[in-house]
Amino acid sequence: MSKFWKMVVSYIVALILVLTIYIGISELYLTIHKWIFENSDLSVFRISQIIGIVATVLISTIALAKEIRAYPGNVSIGATNLPNFMYHPDFEKLHNSSFLKDREKLKAKINEQEQYNEELLDELERKDLEFEQVAYISDIFIRHHKNASRLVRSLLQLLNEGSPYWKWEFCNNILDECVTILLEDRADKSSTIYFINGENKLEMFAYNRIEFSSSRNRKFKKGEGFAGYIWKTGETELVSDVLNSPHFKGAYAPRHEYGSILGVPIKIGEKVVGVLCVQSEDIDEFHSDDERTVIFYADMCALAHFYDKINDR
Repeated sequence: MSKFWKMVVSYIVALILVLTIYIGISELYLTIHKWIFENSDLSVFRISQIIGIVATVLISTIALAKEIRAYPGNVSIGATNLPNFMYHPDFEKLHNSSFLKDREKLKAKINEQEQYNEELLDELERKDLEFEQVAYISDIFIRHHKNASRLVRSLLQLLNEGSPYWKWEFCNNILDECVTILLEDRADKSSTIYFINGENKLEMFAYNRIEFSSSRNRKFKKGEGFAGYIWKTGETELVSDVLNSPHFKGAYAPRHEYGSILGVPIKIGEKVVGVLCVQSEDIDEFHSDDERTVIFYADMCALAHFYDKINDR
């Protein structure tokens, strides 16, 4: 049953109940009346009419009285407007109390719904950010997989060519690829590969976006500077702000501006044979996930170095 028909039926049922009550009261009164006045011609219908009129007048009087004492303006009686001396603010508050209560309840529900909507929007924004982060990281790992495949193919082709500069060219390929899998912006990144030379010093073998003078003059003994420290410890090191690092003081201060650096040892077994460094112009540009991915490219450098040593034998 629809809402409209439920309303219609409720009115019909209420009317039947009211008529039943009126008729019952009328019959009871008629019985008592005839006991007292045996010859009375009073009928049930007439009594019901009187009760209906009295009830209507009484209900209308009560309703109108509530309106008059709750109305602050003049009372119109015919063509005359009389001051409403019956008005009092308390009557107005009482008159409007049910409306005010309903309004407060509705207002509370609206506020509750608005708060729920805000929480829902906040949750949607958080989920959207989480989804973007997951999609971004997934894109990085897909790119990392493609980089790895490309580097392996590059190494095989370079070895097959037999060029004497294959190692240098391959290391430059590594530098190009390793900055593409970092979590933060890669546009400001620079990178270098150091190998230990015949003088037992770390010497820059390949570089990308580095000062030319640094490529010729920067050599480190074990424990000297940042690269020498990586050689000494054999551990990956992430420096979020080079100005606060003891490895970049005095003679080892950077010759071009960069704010953070990630260094990874190039190892063959447990032996450190070089260092791979990735620099950024801004501070706090590297994350722990970058350490795990850049290690792979350091291992590729180690593979090339190991094969080069085998050929030298």
